[in-house]
Amino acid sequence: MADVIAETGASGLKDMGRVMGALKERYSGQMDMGKASRLVKEKLA
Repeated sequence: MADVIAETGASGLKDMGRVMGALKERYSGQMDMGKASRLVKEKLA
């Protein structure tokens, strides 16, 4: 997940949609997106 945040250049909560989009594209069906969303939000806050 940290790699996707770095690759997208996300620096705050305003970039959360971009990160979640990339995660869904790469890990659809492999990752619980609800948990991922919470973790991304924590990292970007």
